[in-house]
Amino acid sequence: MSNSSTPPSSNQADGRGRILDVAETLFQERGYNAVAMRDIAKAVGMRQASLYYHFQNKEQLFVCVREQMFERHRVGLENALAQADQELRSQLQAAADWFLSQPPIKFLGMMQSDMPSLSAEAEQRLYQAAYISTFEPICQLFATAQANGKIRNDVIPNLLTGFFLSVLESIPYFQDESKDRSDEKIVREMILVLLEGLEPR
Repeated sequence: MSNSSTPPSSNQADGRGRILDVAETLFQERGYNAVAMRDIAKAVGMRQASLYYHFQNKEQLFVCVREQMFERHRVGLENALAQADQELRSQLQAAADWFLSQPPIKFLGMMQSDMPSLSAEAEQRLYQAAYISTFEPICQLFATAQANGKIRNDVIPNLLTGFFLSVLESIPYFQDESKDRSDEKIVREMILVLLEGLEPR
């Protein structure tokens, strides 16, 4: 956060953007607790004290980094779904394609390792950002399909959304076990199982 109430100059904005980009990479690779402000300053190429001109502390920087990431996902997911047809299978494929085109969010690590280290206010902000940008749009796909009679009435859209996002998050980890299968093939199989089940017809 700047100490001045005046609008930031282009150089200041560029500096802030560079900090956010570098910090996102470091937090993504190591997690919140393993990254110090001095690590970020060194990677950006500035004095550590200069970071505090833009951000009051590491928590504020982390929240800004994650909110920027979630906003990118919100816009990207919205655009991907807008270009897909209205069939649930096509919409899920478009959503999966978007998520797999981006670095993994690593929800589990964020919830288990990062969030407990944050203040209650920061934690709530990130939960809200994550819900609005990633969970809610997918949940709405399942809820709309259910309302239109496209999927069973006894399934719970929230649970389907959690399953869908969890499998997408896991693809980079089990892909080595399926070297003959591309991300696209794995996603198609996942959607097939999700919509049609495992039992032979």
